Amino acid sequence: RARAGKQTFSQNDNVSVSVDNSAAMVAATPATITIDFILDERSREFWGEGYRWFDLVRTQKWAERASTYRIAGSGYTDKDLQEFKRDIPAGYYIRPIPQGQLDGMEMTDEEKANYQNPAYRN
Repeated sequence: RARAGKQTFSQNDNVSVSVDNSAAMVAATPATITIDFILDERSREFWGEGYRWFDLVRTQKWAERASTYRIAGSGYTDKDLQEFKRDIPAGYYIRPIPQGQLDGMEMTDEEKANYQNPAYRN
């Protein structure tokens, strides 16, 4: 922790340096860190690694943060953002049990149907 923000070597110049950026790091950190700040930071830091869904479900913010999104058009030159909305039912916060797992259980079809997460029952 004492080394945070302190640089001792420059890869570009291949020389030793002594740069202290710790004051800038402290200034860039908000005085009050909220769960929304943490979720925003994790979405940037772990982009493309598949953690976001778990973070949003764990904090019960999936519907709040992911029910509305904007995407540009499908053409290369179509840069106009279109807004889309989707409904995220409360039952989707729990994943379905894979059908292969249910098929391997020694239960009746009715028992298997009752075993499945209610939001994903047919």
